[in-house]
Amino acid sequence: MTIIRHLALRKDYVFVWLALVLMGLAYRPLTPVDETRAVTVAWEMWSQHQWLVPHLNGEPYSHKPPLLLWGINLMWLVFGVNEWSARLLPSLFALGNLLLTERLARRLWPEAKSSARLAPWLLLAMPVWAMWSSLTLYDMLTTTFVLVGLHGISRAGRGETRIGWIWAGLGIGGGVLAKGPVILLLVLPVALGAPWWGALRPDAGWGNWYRGLLGAVLLGAAMGLAWAIPAGFAGGEEYRRMIFWGQSAGRIANAFAHQRPVWWYLEILPLLMFPWVLWPPLWRGLRRIQFDPGLRFCALHAASVFLIFSLISGKQVHYLLPALPSAALLLARLLGRGDQPAIRNDQVYVGFLLLVVGLAFTLIPVAGSLFGLPESLEDAVHIADAAPLTAKLVLLLSGIFLLRGQPGSRYGAVRALTLSMLALLFSAHLVYRQVGWTYYDMLPFAQRLSAVQQQERDVAYFGKYSGDFQFLGRLERRLEEIEASEAFVDWLKRHPEDYAVIIHRHKEKRLEEGAEFGQFYRGSRRITLWKAAELVARPDVLKELME
Repeated sequence: MTIIRHLALRKDYVFVWLALVLMGLAYRPLTPVDETRAVTVAWEMWSQHQWLVPHLNGEPYSHKPPLLLWGINLMWLVFGVNEWSARLLPSLFALGNLLLTERLARRLWPEAKSSARLAPWLLLAMPVWAMWSSLTLYDMLTTTFVLVGLHGISRAGRGETRIGWIWAGLGIGGGVLAKGPVILLLVLPVALGAPWWGALRPDAGWGNWYRGLLGAVLLGAAMGLAWAIPAGFAGGEEYRRMIFWGQSAGRIANAFAHQRPVWWYLEILPLLMFPWVLWPPLWRGLRRIQFDPGLRFCALHAASVFLIFSLISGKQVHYLLPALPSAALLLARLLGRGDQPAIRNDQVYVGFLLLVVGLAFTLIPVAGSLFGLPESLEDAVHIADAAPLTAKLVLLLSGIFLLRGQPGSRYGAVRALTLSMLALLFSAHLVYRQVGWTYYDMLPFAQRLSAVQQQERDVAYFGKYSGDFQFLGRLERRLEEIEASEAFVDWLKRHPEDYAVIIHRHKEKRLEEGAEFGQFYRGSRRITLWKAAELVARPDVLKELME
């Protein structure tokens, strides 16, 4: 905390980062399936002392490399096994990414200090970046090593070839251990396109450049293989096949999940760049844009990541997270000097939007009670009615602040918009805590499973298990994962005194009569815990639950 306090005194955006971290810890549980799964794999590594091969529910887990898991275990070694330290680790990488982004701006444009000042604030305002700053996932770690690689390539481009390529290699190697060979798609295009952004002096020779790049790739590959080769032998043939092929080339060529059309990222681009797509100074900056080497460097990185990932069948919004620092650097360069005067009218679009959202949350419940609203809007009425008054006031006051406030300089305007986005996210977390917490908090169910296992009873899980409960319940034994209906019924008959977990979408309360426990699961679904004998005695209910 002393280090963070020292940083905050020198870097004012650290306070925004800290607010995001505290907000996530206080108002959002570990969210299934992604966060709960990541921490569960780390827990099995800790409880089973399996440091080389990650495991999920007792089976080798090949979907991700182990760097995040090692980091979480290191946090537990220092602070003890708890939830907050596991969740804090990616947030620390998020802070490092802000510092690296600022540092990269100073490296690319040493004469333009305002770009370095503006870039972290521009980045923090983007809702996707702000949200992922406090999620226990792999993307912030990946982004860190992308930035390390970009720093190395930039240094090599300025003539610091040896140290530059070493840093680039370390970035590639760290990225391989963070999320796999996909790091090459995030780093190599910038290095390969060096002639366009003007990396070298004319007499330097491109042969040396690409030999240096090859050396960096080999260094990164060596770092990844130092783990992958012994892990492949320890994990068995299937695990070895998956980490060397199935989870890299297999995902790129034909994604196992999240398949979306090639234009999907283009559709969500306004969301990724919000609120800056609504800010006129950036559009005016496009008219006087000059493609200096630094601007080309950032444009090539952001555009190449966007295009390459658009061609990959599996798409998620956070896959583009490593491109957002380059996007923020582009925006900072477009703004020019931060001390230039800002116009209050430039803020009206975002201010008006916040005001409308605040008014909607305030007036929709009133309209629903007075006039009635269509059935399709029932959920909106429920959420608006349950939203805390604090959330509504924060939205309204933020909107009024932007509409009436005078930013003074462009730097002041950027800070005002970023703080308004922080207010928007704070309001969203307040609403989520009030309305959504019970739908996603897996702790009560995990505690019931823990109590069952303490009675030396086995537990079967019908369907594909994603690791929602091992860490939260500190479970020491695996769940029996059964996906076929006939095999599940057979297990129930052979284990009448044991227990079973079933997830269903039915709303009839009669289907949970006799269950040991039940709660919401990831929204409208329900997850239930049954004694096996109870389910066997009610075949009609069992059949409906398994549908």
